[in-house]
Amino acid sequence: MGRWFNRSRKRDDEPPREPTPTGPVIEITVTHDGRSTTRTVGGPTAYGLQYHAFHEQHGATDARTLEAGYRYGQELMRTNDIDDAVAVYQEVVGLRSSVLGPEHPDTLRTKHSLAFALWQRGSHAEAERVQRDVYDARRRVLGDGDAETLRSGNNLGWLLIELRRLDEAEPLLRRVADGMAWTLGRDATDTLTCQMKLAGLQHLQGNSQQAERALRDVVQRMSRTMGPTNPLTMQARSNLLVVLLDNGRAAEAVDAARALADDAGRALSNTDGVRLHARHSLARALAGVGRRAEAIRLLAETLPDSERGRGVDHPATLEMRTLFAQLLIEAGDRRAGREARAALAGCERVHGPTHPDTEKARALVRRTR
Repeated sequence: MGRWFNRSRKRDDEPPREPTPTGPVIEITVTHDGRSTTRTVGGPTAYGLQYHAFHEQHGATDARTLEAGYRYGQELMRTNDIDDAVAVYQEVVGLRSSVLGPEHPDTLRTKHSLAFALWQRGSHAEAERVQRDVYDARRRVLGDGDAETLRSGNNLGWLLIELRRLDEAEPLLRRVADGMAWTLGRDATDTLTCQMKLAGLQHLQGNSQQAERALRDVVQRMSRTMGPTNPLTMQARSNLLVVLLDNGRAAEAVDAARALADDAGRALSNTDGVRLHARHSLARALAGVGRRAEAIRLLAETLPDSERGRGVDHPATLEMRTLFAQLLIEAGDRRAGREARAALAGCERVHGPTHPDTEKARALVRRTR
């Protein structure tokens, strides 16, 4: 089964998915050996200085201090300082819980961001627990049909899918999708995103025909309401490619993958996840219809972008490198051994020695000897 492409969307001001508004810019003066120099700082440094300044001026539990701390955590997430963001969010959650109460909207908003930061750090079980706390609290305070409750349920469903707790995720996402259609509208962005996740869940459960029908409907409605090159629409198109390729329909996938890759190329950077996924899918499709040389050239161009954008050891980069090694072996290319060994080393680091992806890479290394 191909890798399902997930891009979690911003909710409750979750920072990694949308640019953070322009923040504070602070001038600081440094004195060294009797000479003073003044420089302007922004980004996390400025947010951190502002947070600590508010802490000293107004106290740790003042609303202005706590909001500054929340914004500091957002900025740390935006710059990928995940461990520091977790620590700041945890501090703000504790203070807001004691001052405002554990179920106050500002407390829950911060806990929601904490759950995402924990997930990004790799603390998956803790992230799911925190997100479940947010969902349950919003159900009690706001009711099952409230938009924020539904969005919390949507995010919890995504976490459960990522944890492969599919039997728990399915009824939750069905309930949330129905609630969003009723509360927000059938073609609302959140409704369509939830339905896309539900289709992905169906695919993971082996219901590929049902997943394909649902995804085609989502893609059609997203294209109509948002446009075909909207990032969410392109994500849905990319996920539909996974279903087509996993169902062995490479010929149909070639044209769809090329169209998506072209659209993504005009709208997105070389290292954007949707564009990388589209190019990877196109390479799979080309290989599936016997156009191996084209697939090899495309992967050779795409792998460096994936390494820069995602990282050398990102699971999607490793999956791409494994496919590249496989095609090089089939073509008798002397680069095959190097790429197969690199794929195996990465899979062992990320997945461990017994993971199916590691076993596949190990089999490729044996074929190069």
